[in-house]
Amino acid sequence: MSGLFCKDIAVLDVNSRLISAIVGTRKAQSVFGIKAIAEKQHQGYEKAVWFDLADTVSKVKLVLTEAMKSASSKTKRLFIGVPAEFAAVVTRQVDVSYDKKRHIVDDDIDYLMQKGNSFDVGNQYTTVNMSAIYYMLEGSDRIYGDVRGLEAKGVSALVSYVLASKRYVEIFDEIAGELGFTDVRYISTEWAQCVNLLENEQRDNVYALIDIGYLSSSVCIAKGEGILDMRSFSMGGAHIAADISEYLEVPFDMAEEAKKLVDLNLEYDDEAVLVENSDGEVKASYASEIARGRLDMFGQVINNILGSYGGDLPPYMPIYLTGEGIGAMRGAKKYLSELLGRNIELITPRLPGFVKPDGSSKASLLIMADSLSRTGGVASFFKKLFSGGKK
Repeated sequence: MSGLFCKDIAVLDVNSRLISAIVGTRKAQSVFGIKAIAEKQHQGYEKAVWFDLADTVSKVKLVLTEAMKSASSKTKRLFIGVPAEFAAVVTRQVDVSYDKKRHIVDDDIDYLMQKGNSFDVGNQYTTVNMSAIYYMLEGSDRIYGDVRGLEAKGVSALVSYVLASKRYVEIFDEIAGELGFTDVRYISTEWAQCVNLLENEQRDNVYALIDIGYLSSSVCIAKGEGILDMRSFSMGGAHIAADISEYLEVPFDMAEEAKKLVDLNLEYDDEAVLVENSDGEVKASYASEIARGRLDMFGQVINNILGSYGGDLPPYMPIYLTGEGIGAMRGAKKYLSELLGRNIELITPRLPGFVKPDGSSKASLLIMADSLSRTGGVASFFKKLFSGGKK
């Protein structure tokens, strides 16, 4: 069997802490058989600049080689996640008119999206994903989430285009080519999370998805099947541990352990200790105060991002939180909710084996990669999505 027709799905997830390669195959609806997972910690990135590119490239090659060998997979197709720091979002209204009324089909939607896919970005970005926020039919003011099968003389849509840094693509294209992959495709990590972590009805109205990672975080404002705005900032859960390490003069690994154990819901006694060994101790009250101080900074940045959005945000806009940075930190979600003055819901994947916040990107990319590999285009993918996977 040719590697291009192999049923295995190979995915590379790149976040600010880990490089992860996953090889799996769909066994049934929402059921994946994971054949192999390989992960390596790398130096990460800040403001879209790699701390040690050679280290990252080496780790990418190691995890992909290890996962493919462990899975005994011959697939030549590789899906690579693009984190927010290396991506940008552009939205634009796109219109298509026909000579006469006709039923809208998949090809019409693909053509409409491609029509708007032209950007003057100085050869710095390339389009990797495109999807509709909403559709409208000519002669009607009604907004639709899907218009396939309807009859109209024209269609317009607000289309969201996710652009990836060309340098990012060039780096990973070269690695994939060296390892023998001949079909390399890119998926915005944040877009995959928006579409796959939330149900259709949760995406009917404007919402925000906050992903707080290890060294880097993102805020997406989204609706329907697309992202309206996406911002990243170079701060994550590791900065909380770094603050504890610096202020209390303890090793970083000891500070990370204290971060995992602290509970921001509690008022600690002055003598309560979270971690203690020959290198020193971390008192709970100090760790809690330091963590709150860093979360204050998160809240300020996120509030600034939401406040700078060009459109109107609903007063009760749902806000969802995921990611490894503070997702498992007790009391962090509640404290951040108070800072933002909005309720925040922690959201995690539903895919078995990836049910914690730190599995959100891996699970979302795997599901999206499988869906895109089974469909012939953007329209076909969302037709499948809207019908709950039914043809």
